[in-house]
Amino acid sequence: MSGRDWGAAVQRVWLRVVLAAGAGLGSLALCSGAVAVIVLLFIASIDFGWIGSSLNPVLFWAGVLAAVMVGWASLSLPPRALGAGGGHLTKSTLLSGLGFCAFVFFLFATLVNPYFGVPLALMAIVATPVVGSLVAIREDYRLTVGLVRATVIAAVAIYCASLLAFWWVYAQDTSVPYYLVPVYVAAFSWVVVPAIVAALRPG
Repeated sequence: MSGRDWGAAVQRVWLRVVLAAGAGLGSLALCSGAVAVIVLLFIASIDFGWIGSSLNPVLFWAGVLAAVMVGWASLSLPPRALGAGGGHLTKSTLLSGLGFCAFVFFLFATLVNPYFGVPLALMAIVATPVVGSLVAIREDYRLTVGLVRATVIAAVAIYCASLLAFWWVYAQDTSVPYYLVPVYVAAFSWVVVPAIVAALRPG
């Protein structure tokens, strides 16, 4: 391979890494926004009596449906950036959606018992891009041992860092706004994992 061909190949790899990382970040932002919209709609639907009437149920469910559709569609961005299409694009998006739903469920479970809900919520949000990215390339590209090992090591490292952030937060004064730091650390996997898969995948 000539120097020019090698340079072009390196540029292609970096381009797909940047696209995959950007797709992961965009997916995370849209999913988070969808959850925030649903929470705000739920709050707006509560009847506060003398403060004002509750939100019209039709508007509430229309807003929830729109937010869910946007969030679900955004989960297809990383698999598309990794070259997925057809049936395994649908499969990857579905599994990512289930992972994100598990994250939201365990996140609300933290209101009851944070020491039970937080580790599981962090595990779910880290596992979501891992499963989605590996499934996205499984049928078109061979999953090499090095790719899987690097992906798992990165995911475990981010998860452990998020747990350390969780224990650090709860060692502080709980009145300070640090409670989302573990989630921010774990959510970093949505950028890192697709980028690693894009860099190490064959082809």
